[in-house]
Amino acid sequence: MPQEKPVRACLCYPHTFAELKALAERHGWQKVEEITRAVGCGSGCGLCRPYLEKMLATGETAFAILPAELKE
Repeated sequence: MPQEKPVRACLCYPHTFAELKALAERHGWQKVEEITRAVGCGSGCGLCRPYLEKMLATGETAFAILPAELKE
């Protein structure tokens, strides 16, 4: 059976959303751009950007795959 929330990390950089959440809390980052400047996530293919936004808004670190129209 496939995982319900299989998205747990950035594809281009070696960081899980759990690691990124801890860094965001430690450094007070509240925007995706702050994460991107510090560790690069969000600057490669960009697929993690909507997940990073949701992580910052909700604290979640695992996500269901978003429909394509929400990734743009």
